[in-house]
Amino acid sequence: MKRIITIALIATYMVFLIFPLYWLVMTSFKSRLEIIGGVTLLPSNPTLNNYYRPLFIDVYGAYIRNSFIISIAEAVFCLALAIPAAYAFSRLKFKADNHFFFWLLTNRMAPAASFLIPYYSMYVYLKLFDTLHGLIIINSIANLPFTIWLLKGFVDGIPKDIEEAAFIDGYTFWQMLYKILLPMLRPALAVLGLFIFVFTWSEMLFASLFTTSPAAMPLSGGLLHYLAQTWVNWGEIAALTIITIIPMLVGIFYLQKYIARALTFGAIR
Repeated sequence: MKRIITIALIATYMVFLIFPLYWLVMTSFKSRLEIIGGVTLLPSNPTLNNYYRPLFIDVYGAYIRNSFIISIAEAVFCLALAIPAAYAFSRLKFKADNHFFFWLLTNRMAPAASFLIPYYSMYVYLKLFDTLHGLIIINSIANLPFTIWLLKGFVDGIPKDIEEAAFIDGYTFWQMLYKILLPMLRPALAVLGLFIFVFTWSEMLFASLFTTSPAAMPLSGGLLHYLAQTWVNWGEIAALTIITIIPMLVGIFYLQKYIARALTFGAIR
């Protein structure tokens, strides 16, 4: 009896978990008349117009392209800066290092809205407003401290003896970093790169306030502006939401082995 109740509770939970996604997918294949005409679990006349028009007629194809450019560049940018910073915090001891590291984390703890006024003024003055590289820089406010914080824990899990042995063998610091440390950190870098990509891809506040034109606006900001119109085409919104989810699912699928390795990194020495 206890097992039956457990299975029933798990099944109920899975229904509540999966049904919103199912409804989203079904809505993306419905026509506008069918959506406003009543509730149906399956589309009576499935259509791909909700996908075709945003991608090939409206400006949403440009929004998707911008999202990919910003998210990938943000991941590369943050990892490139986080690797030496995490190594310094892990291996070097300097005055007030713990205080500086904690201050770095406060940038991740602070609400993003607290940075809006000063950064808006600075972006207008430096002509970074409504640019792709401007969004990449401002997304680093939250992503870079998060990356350094997690990557430092992974570097801490690598024994110093490995580096010392490399130096004894005649390796320079950069050779040791490139040939020994980075290959050992590959699972962590893959997972952190995925996290940064997901955070940047789904970020909406900066995307909606620091861009106004299709030349720089990512998909998250474009969806918000679309919802601000006098009417909403729920079929296209559902289709664009599915398109937004797909890259993250694909990334998690191909990097799942690295996620498992990263979660157990440093557990056994």
